[in-house]
Amino acid sequence: MKMYSLFILTFLTLACILSGCGQMNLQQQEQTPLFIGQGAIIDQTQADNAKKIVLSMDEVIEVRGVSNQDNIYIAPTVTHFDRLHLEGIRKDGFDRVKKRYPNSTIFLSTDKKIFMELEKLERQLKEESISKEQLDKRLKKLEEDMKG
Repeated sequence: MKMYSLFILTFLTLACILSGCGQMNLQQQEQTPLFIGQGAIIDQTQADNAKKIVLSMDEVIEVRGVSNQDNIYIAPTVTHFDRLHLEGIRKDGFDRVKKRYPNSTIFLSTDKKIFMELEKLERQLKEESISKEQLDKRLKKLEEDMKG
């Protein structure tokens, strides 16, 4: 009876560990950024290129971004350990994007609220369910939130 109980306990522990690892792999698969390109009401090629630049950083695991005229709004998500160095990551990401687009105004934030808002905007741009005026208004609000 003891041997049977020990076997069941070992099996359940192993099953829990393996299912936890499976969930980690699912999270890692969802890290591909949404590239919109020229298919939106406003060309998003600059934002797509900026996302690629920021995503190439080792600390960044996911990124969202939208561009409007000469403004590029970027929100990366970093690994848990690297959250201790957010200021340096923001500066490095900003510098990399600014080097590629020197005439554009870059807004980069690691705030989760900004990340979620840009994710919504990306989805709406992809589905073409937002007007240019609404986009301008929401980006102005985001710009204010990013400044403080």
